[in-house]
Amino acid sequence: MRGREGPNSGITRLALFIALAISCLLISFQRNSERHTSDLGIAAQEVASPLANILAVPLRHFEGFLSSFTERRRVFDDNIALREEVAILRERQARYDNLANKVARYEAILGVDTETDIPLRKIAARAIGETDGPFLRSLLLNVGSRDGVMMGNPVMSTEGFIGHVINLGPNTARVLRVSDLNSRIAVASAKSGAPAILAGDNTPLPKLSFINQPDDWGIGDRVITSGDDGFLPRGLNVGQVVKGKAGDLRVRLSSQTSPVDWVWVSPYKRILAPVETLEENNQSATAQDDEGTQVIEASNAP
Repeated sequence: MRGREGPNSGITRLALFIALAISCLLISFQRNSERHTSDLGIAAQEVASPLANILAVPLRHFEGFLSSFTERRRVFDDNIALREEVAILRERQARYDNLANKVARYEAILGVDTETDIPLRKIAARAIGETDGPFLRSLLLNVGSRDGVMMGNPVMSTEGFIGHVINLGPNTARVLRVSDLNSRIAVASAKSGAPAILAGDNTPLPKLSFINQPDDWGIGDRVITSGDDGFLPRGLNVGQVVKGKAGDLRVRLSSQTSPVDWVWVSPYKRILAPVETLEENNQSATAQDDEGTQVIEASNAP
């Protein structure tokens, strides 16, 4: 089976034909000559040799030009195919980035922190209303008691702690935000563990109050819920310590770094102090009376 002829086969044949013609000419001059080469043959050789070299130079350049033209055509076709592939890859990359952002967001909402006492179960909700008036900072959620939400449950976003439930209905819940004037939560420094109270004042930077050890608090320290009051679990991310205009320590809330859309409610059960019943009080009083009687009898014994 014959292979496909290259683009330079015609030029090669022409050069071969010229060389053959020169050879025939030389043979005709030497056909009837003696053993030693005649002067005419030598002269013909001297003329034909540089002529062949001169003719070979443009032929070689022309062959190289045809070869480079074929190679350029192949590179052009490959470039078109690569551009199409790049366009497809860019579309896939954009789709991948969107999916990666969604997955990261869902993982942040549904993820758990094993180093805290945050409940594993979380109730996803959407903020359907927000009130930012001069006297109130609250949020309305589209979940309620039918979904398992209870009064006082902490509410989180992907950035950090938002607030806790203060009003509850069957299908909705009202959340008091950390920045509200009525908000008071127990917090701690994640670095030193020093406790404090974060008091809202209807500003973006609530104030740290009741700091017993000011040296344990530094600018840039991360603030978390301490759980000391039994009202919130320990370890919820609240924000970062900053210095206020008056030189006091305040907290830049993590939940205010982006608009609140999707949140989750942690069904955390408050730690309540034990309540003494009437029977326990009577038993305690009886035990104290018995101890007092025994002491008196011992003192009166001879």
